[in-house]
Amino acid sequence: MPLAPPWAILTDNGTPYPDTEGTDLASLQAAEDEAAMALLEIEDQMPDGTFRQVAFQVHGEAGIPLFEVKVTFESTRVGRSNDDRLVEA
Repeated sequence: MPLAPPWAILTDNGTPYPDTEGTDLASLQAAEDEAAMALLEIEDQMPDGTFRQVAFQVHGEAGIPLFEVKVTFESTRVGRSNDDRLVEA
């Protein structure tokens, strides 16, 4: 089945989830805006753990990459021991 342009691949922590339907948008800017808004919706879903990287790679008709929108969520604990006790300097 051919993909309608532009089409996207959502990558969540390295696992790709291709868009097999495509989305009709008025312009490349509209596609960038749509991808960014979708990532903002995903932001509300911080995973178990401390790291998550989510990206949309958007491609045109011939599969040529047009752009990528990426968000990295990372939680780093500072001032805690390995057993989660607070450590004072």
